Amino acid sequence: MPTETILQLLENGKWHYLKDIEEKTRLNSFKVENVTKFLAKYNFVKLDEAEQKVKLDSPMNRFLKRIRQLENEENI
Repeated sequence: MPTETILQLLENGKWHYLKDIEEKTRLNSFKVENVTKFLAKYNFVKLDEAEQKVKLDSPMNRFLKRIRQLENEENI
């Protein structure tokens, strides 16, 4: 799923250029743009359209890290 793939890439909390996301995920620019705009609309990410870069919003980043931690604990 493109949204999950992009969120995993953004989990490091750093800014990522949309072109880099396209290359790393092998998704086309249309999908990357649509997914990041959707995520920005609901404040999951910060999108800098002028610079064409995106990063995970801090509360969302903490939420995803906690979910991953719980998933890992469940698998132990």
